[in-house]
Amino acid sequence: MFGSTSARSAAPPERVWERLADGLRWQQWSATAEWMVVESELVPGAIVTVKRKRGRQTAFRVEEAEAPRRLALRLTFGPVAWLRLAWTLEPDGTGTTIVQTVESGGRLSRWLTDPQARRGVAAWDGDPARLAEIAAGER
Repeated sequence: MFGSTSARSAAPPERVWERLADGLRWQQWSATAEWMVVESELVPGAIVTVKRKRGRQTAFRVEEAEAPRRLALRLTFGPVAWLRLAWTLEPDGTGTTIVQTVESGGRLSRWLTDPQARRGVAAWDGDPARLAEIAAGER
């Protein structure tokens, strides 16, 4: 694992999940994303396309989608490297603890995905706090 960051939201997991799953509004809470589009339904195996600000569109595969608990997206470089972005939503009293993780692996990850994971950990550090705040502000 390259990094993990967390935040607490006053919103229940279902409301946080709605915001997390609404890819067209990712720009409101993600420092680096413009949008995310789900190509079909948000289910394991589905393809999602993420458009980064000042970056290219990237196709991820949904590795896990368990509403309103966990979403994991995986970017693969054939059998040699992978990058995983994941969010876990845990009930916390009347609110939710949001944990965001960035992982990278594979025999060539040192060259293909580790640099992106390192940059991502730093760039995405505040995303859970912004997601928590936005979800809590919605009624």
